[in-house]
Amino acid sequence: MKKPALIMLAIAAPLLNACSGGPNEAAEYRHSIFHVIAWHFGTLGAMAKGEQPFDQAVFERKAGILENLSKLPWEGFQEGTAEGSDALPAIWENRDDFDAKANRFEEEASTLASLAREGDQQAMLDQVGKVGQACKACHDDYRK
Repeated sequence: MKKPALIMLAIAAPLLNACSGGPNEAAEYRHSIFHVIAWHFGTLGAMAKGEQPFDQAVFERKAGILENLSKLPWEGFQEGTAEGSDALPAIWENRDDFDAKANRFEEEASTLASLAREGDQQAMLDQVGKVGQACKACHDDYRK
C-alpha cells in the first residue's frame, strides 16, 4: 500500500470506528472530532506563540475549519456515554453549565474565523488565547 493510502486509512479508521455502532460510538465520535479540532487548532496556537511563522492564508483556512468543527462534538455527549471515555459524569449532572461552556467555545471559534477574514493579525492572535481558554474551561470541569 502506498504512503498516501496509509495516511488516509489512519485518518479514516477512528471516524469509521465511531460510526460502526460499537458499544460507545457517541464517545468515539466526540473523541475523533476533538482530535481533528486539536490538529487544526495546534497550527493556530503555534502561530500565536511564535513557534511557527504567521501565514494569513493558512490562519484563515484553519480558523474557518475550526469554526465549523466547533459545532460538531456536542451531540456525542449523550447520557450514559461517560464510561470508558475522558468525559466526567459531571457533564450530565451540570448539563446547563456544560452546554454554556460548549456555546462559549463555539462563539469564540466563530469570532476567531471572523477576525481571520478581516485580517487584523494582532486581534487574531489574541483571539487564539480566548478560544484556548474556552476549551480549557470545559476541560477543567468536565474532562478526566
